[in-house]
Amino acid sequence: MQNDKIDAVYLWVDGSDKKWLKSRNFWYDKIHHKTIEDANNLNASLYRDNGELKYSLRSLAECTPWINHIYIITGFNQKPKWLNLKNKKISIVPHEQIMPKKAIPTFNSSSIAKCIPNIPNLSDKFIILNDDTFFNKRLKQSFFFDKHGRAIILYNKHPNMPKDASKNIDKWLSSVDRYTHTIILSALKIQEIFGKTFLSYKPSHGIDPYIKSSILECANHPLVKKQLEKQILDKFRVKNSFLMWLFELYAKMTGKAVFKKARGYKSGRHWLSNFIYNTIYFHSVRKSPVFCEDAKTSRSSIKHAPIFCINDSKHTGAETIKNNIEFLQTRFPNKCEFEK
Repeated sequence: MQNDKIDAVYLWVDGSDKKWLKSRNFWYDKIHHKTIEDANNLNASLYRDNGELKYSLRSLAECTPWINHIYIITGFNQKPKWLNLKNKKISIVPHEQIMPKKAIPTFNSSSIAKCIPNIPNLSDKFIILNDDTFFNKRLKQSFFFDKHGRAIILYNKHPNMPKDASKNIDKWLSSVDRYTHTIILSALKIQEIFGKTFLSYKPSHGIDPYIKSSILECANHPLVKKQLEKQILDKFRVKNSFLMWLFELYAKMTGKAVFKKARGYKSGRHWLSNFIYNTIYFHSVRKSPVFCEDAKTSRSSIKHAPIFCINDSKHTGAETIKNNIEFLQTRFPNKCEFEK
């Protein structure tokens, strides 16, 4: 297992690119018949580039030198100016290379992710990263894949799942946000295929391992294929769609993945309860990612994490973004081989 080829795949976009902005605004108006300015459901942070990719790659070079190859998926001929494309270990993958012509242009990371198995020469085992996810400790391949080659999927439980959710799915779906809606739909499809429910489960936010052959098997399943092909054509995120969670659940049901409960390090005002929790679940805490929005106030949590995500949301202000970049500059100060 330790000698297996494992690739890394990033999804990246420069949301400040004028050509990209013009096309996004045109297609949003054409599809929804209203301008971006009038849209309340379009989160600008989904496309915002805060310069984090550089530090994510530095973390990868420092903590997982065994990564076989790095693929950065992007569109509109975008590429980071600082990226060293002379390095044979890294490649830019245009949307056109992996997506159907009808899907181009796209502004939907979910649609793009579903086409990752189409990357030429992608290894069967790979991990997916966003530019806001970072390695924080030296990790072995066994952190992501067990000795049998199965993907290790970290999960959490829905904190606000109604007790009667399984009997009243429509009511639950109508009360949740778009992200949770897609998680539930993914679980329902697996329930349709295998008769087993995963409605109480949700993916942990971090860096996830996948098996390409398993994804392709799921994507070509007669109960999935047509829906998936249609969903890939969605140029913007929609709630009536599957998440990559579908493929993780499918891998679990077919023996290609195992599930482990994620238990992130707790810190904050309630120090005694946090201490008890962190002590009881010590081993799980040290193997679980940390999800935060402000790195400055989450230093103690990040310190113990193997992986952390600094989430950029519509509520993230300029000062927080500045603090996050300063934190990353301090944590990953040295240039790596992937920079010019």
